[in-house]
Amino acid sequence: MPAWVTSDRLTALGVAGAALAFAGYGLSHRGEAYLWLACLGIALNWLGDSLDGSLARYRARERPRYGFFLDHMTDTLAMALIALGIGISPYGSITSAMAVLLGYYIMVILTMVTSKTTGVFAISFAGIGPTEIRLFIIGCTMLALVWPAPGFEFRGARYTFYDGVMLGLTILLVATCAIQAVQTARRLAEQDPPRD
Repeated sequence: MPAWVTSDRLTALGVAGAALAFAGYGLSHRGEAYLWLACLGIALNWLGDSLDGSLARYRARERPRYGFFLDHMTDTLAMALIALGIGISPYGSITSAMAVLLGYYIMVILTMVTSKTTGVFAISFAGIGPTEIRLFIIGCTMLALVWPAPGFEFRGARYTFYDGVMLGLTILLVATCAIQAVQTARRLAEQDPPRD
């Protein structure tokens, strides 16, 4: 990496990528070609988010507390932008997009609480982490380019096939959180038994 590429600039690239994805999804009302913009935005978000900490470690310029705080706060903002973009696009409802975002935030809370109580910081569960989630979003977006699923009415609201996908993802995130939370609580109960 050239010297002018810094960890903070990579973090900013990640947020800019999420904003680009938001714009791409929002503009997709004008034509499905804007979905390519959304895919590019998600790829830039992944690039910035994946490399910022790695570059700091490689250059021995880590700032653990600042980096941890900035990384996770910008991830929170980036995922909100991407979810909001999907929710205002013609491919998904805002309700479904916010449900997935809630599932994501529940997993973030699980990660932070687990890290605080066990000292182990894990962002992947059952082999699925942020990279896989981004690839899944890009895959669904590219599918929408070739198969813009027709909408249907349900109880006065309009939904698409992609709303069903988001509902399934929400259920998967919440179920994963519940399973991990129970397993972690059992381990902690054994390590921290009640006092007589």
